[in-house]
Amino acid sequence: MNDVKRILVITLSNIGDVVLTLPVLGALKENFREALIDVVVGTRAKEIFEVDPRIDKMYVYDKSLSMFGKLKFLLDLRKVKYDLVIDLRNSLLSFLLRPRFSGKPALDLPKGVIHKIDAHLLKVKSLGLSPASDPYRIWISQIDADNARKILKKKGISDSDEFICVSPGAKSHIKRWPEGNFAKVCDKLIDKLSAEGGSASGGKIKIVFVGDAPDRAICERILNRMRSYAISVAGETNLRELAWCIKRARLLITNDSAPLHIAGSVGTPSVAIFGPTDYRKYGPREGTALRKELHCSPCEVAQCKYNLECMKAVEAEEVFEAARNILNERKEPRT
Repeated sequence: MNDVKRILVITLSNIGDVVLTLPVLGALKENFREALIDVVVGTRAKEIFEVDPRIDKMYVYDKSLSMFGKLKFLLDLRKVKYDLVIDLRNSLLSFLLRPRFSGKPALDLPKGVIHKIDAHLLKVKSLGLSPASDPYRIWISQIDADNARKILKKKGISDSDEFICVSPGAKSHIKRWPEGNFAKVCDKLIDKLSAEGGSASGGKIKIVFVGDAPDRAICERILNRMRSYAISVAGETNLRELAWCIKRARLLITNDSAPLHIAGSVGTPSVAIFGPTDYRKYGPREGTALRKELHCSPCEVAQCKYNLECMKAVEAEEVFEAARNILNERKEPRT
């Protein structure tokens, strides 16, 4: 495989799922330093790769395409004549593109391989390749960093301020921790940690709510329930600007949602609240996952028939203590 010159990675659709595939790209970059790497990505996650100089070409796949549109998409890819295709969707595309090499479908995971990152990396290992020594992080351009800094500055967060990001949204409502609990935790963090010198400089630590446009209303409702002052930038950033904000944060408190996986990509620890989904598959690599061992959890289904007891059972005090423990372990400010 030393003569591999052109690689295609067929990644996923949802933002968080795509972020969990980034280590595969890192492994390919490290094993094939001179090869060009293209990606196929869904419309929702295209911002992850739009300005990434490590990617030669990005193909945005819209699943609502007509049959003719899908055929044209396939034929356009076939014209490139890829040497290697890694299909993380386990679809027929890899077969139809007829590359010289392709990763084997990872349908039955070996014992001990649970987390989605490890499952994706099996495609690399099936070719005899090794994972990357350095994480493949979301590419944040200088423009993205400057824009994110300006957004925070307008809200009263300076470059010297230390803050915690809080992401109370999730694509599925059954993965959302109660809004009142987020309000309680944030008030307590501001009260207790500021009194204890929670920031590295010994000053007041701030709270920044994050998320996409549909999360804006959730964040506003939580802000209205809080006693203390906090800000929200939900719906005001693109994905890469959001990644910069999370990277700057001391900590992320979140449901099982895209910001959790973004935090993992940029090296920020998380306190993640889990219920219907399996923390062993999607939990943070750095930080902690909080959940309750109930008879029905994790169920991994789209509808709950038990009134979301698994999410409600996680108490605000548990989340606060987990956050304080991480902050005490990591006193240095984020830059």
